[in-house]
Amino acid sequence: MSLRSNTAVAGCLTLLFLASGCSTIVESRVETELAEAGVPSRMASCMAEIWADDLSVAQIRGISRFANSVKEEGRNLTVRGLINHVRDWDDAEAFAVVSTSAARCA
Repeated sequence: MSLRSNTAVAGCLTLLFLASGCSTIVESRVETELAEAGVPSRMASCMAEIWADDLSVAQIRGISRFANSVKEEGRNLTVRGLINHVRDWDDAEAFAVVSTSAARCA
């Protein structure tokens, strides 16, 4: 293998490592926010793992804003309330991920 090939492989591996690290950070933040908003910790952990892989950053931010608003109002976030909120977005992908992850993690 040439030096150029080795450099390209090293670069790809670095990007892969960084991407997986970002996913882990996103998953951790989502799990924390869901649990702090009232979702049971086991369910929050399970759902966060799926969302980190299947939702965009914008979709996760939207859910985060909703979870924070529920928490600030002194209420607990319910999975049903979360599903209904995401349904109102008219985002079929986000709705599918949130609703199926809720079923898988229940």
